Amino acid sequence: MQVRIHMAAVAGMVMTMLATLGVSVALAPPAHAQVISDIAYAPAQPAGSRGHLLDIYLPSTGMTPRPLLIWHSGSAWTSDDSKPLGAEIAAIFNPLGFAVAVVNVRSSAQAIFPAQVHDIKAAIRYLRANAATYQLDPNRFAMAGDSSGAWLTQMAVFSGGVTALEGTVGTTGVSSAVHVGLAFYSPTDFLQMNAQNLPTGGLDHNSPASPESLLVGCPIQTCPAAVAAANPMTYVDSADPPLLFLHGQADFLVPHGQSVLLFNRIKAQCGNATFVSVPAADHMMVQIMDPAQYGNETVKTTANCGETVSTGTLHPSWANFIAWVRSGLKLGNACEVTYSTGTWNGAFNGGVVVKNTGTTPVQNWTVQWTWSGNQAITGAWNATVTQTGAAVTAKDAGHNSYIGPGSSQSFGFSATATGTNAIPAQFKMNNIVCTRVP
Repeated sequence: MQVRIHMAAVAGMVMTMLATLGVSVALAPPAHAQVISDIAYAPAQPAGSRGHLLDIYLPSTGMTPRPLLIWHSGSAWTSDDSKPLGAEIAAIFNPLGFAVAVVNVRSSAQAIFPAQVHDIKAAIRYLRANAATYQLDPNRFAMAGDSSGAWLTQMAVFSGGVTALEGTVGTTGVSSAVHVGLAFYSPTDFLQMNAQNLPTGGLDHNSPASPESLLVGCPIQTCPAAVAAANPMTYVDSADPPLLFLHGQADFLVPHGQSVLLFNRIKAQCGNATFVSVPAADHMMVQIMDPAQYGNETVKTTANCGETVSTGTLHPSWANFIAWVRSGLKLGNACEVTYSTGTWNGAFNGGVVVKNTGTTPVQNWTVQWTWSGNQAITGAWNATVTQTGAAVTAKDAGHNSYIGPGSSQSFGFSATATGTNAIPAQFKMNNIVCTRVP
């Protein structure tokens, strides 16, 4: 096994990545303290190939043991190298205390299905078996990916405990479970892809040379049993971890209907999932996450066999994806608020100090409270403060968006008030009720 260790080098490059991907860069810590590259989680098959290698990005902040995000980039199953996007994903999650593992699996030219699932499960088992070495929390593993990487994510999420998909690659005798999934525009039922293509066209998925046919080793319409085994929906049940998945309605490569089928299957099996359908988005994350679509996306959520449908309630942003992963991993935060005022006739200044008393960092915060009287905000500093009726919302000012464990940020405001000016009864940070410190 050849392992190369690099210390995080160019801070400016990391800051640029964060800005490009929509993460606040002001006062952010270095993206990662260490990268351990080319870890062989199993012997190379075939010799000299890259399919059994992974990179681990370890954060320079946060508590240990660390939650882990496993990432696999899509390639239509044609590549055994998932690493090019690894540094960008790590630049998003490392500052929040996550370790990130970017995992390669064998291409369809090197091995047909279920080899790719055997590989990702082997990688997960390796990471869990070596959790102490990398200071990982073996009970907080998340997985994410796009396109065929999203398919692999869904297979990992849904097939926990499916013996036939474990394989004997690499480390054995350890759980291959993950605890939450994030998937972008995944294929599911290959046999229905052609019928779901856009009216303007799409790939011929039934072709013997299609990515799906090459994956399963036969023209898909001639081998329905093999295709069913490669369908993530085959393994859905009510015990599966939560999944957030997204798909563009204008996807030319993987029809949007593939995710519609998946959502309906999860609902029928009483699973836990959220499906975000984005108008006009093609098979690209930049289009899925385009802020111009905020407010237009259809969000379907299913839990306990029920369904809720809304519009514009979950914008496809890294902040919301991270919140989903945190929730699935039961990472929650805790907080304290110190509130002080200085008053004069008819007006006052207020100061708020919010402290992260949890074990994981906070990136981008919102503090909310409700007045008991007729107080009205007139100005603010170190935060953007808005008021609707008696409800007040204060959002970080960018430069103070990061609150590490045990650390604090503060902001202030001016307001008018007549009569009583009682301290608000409750403060919340990112929807978590904070303890108020006198």
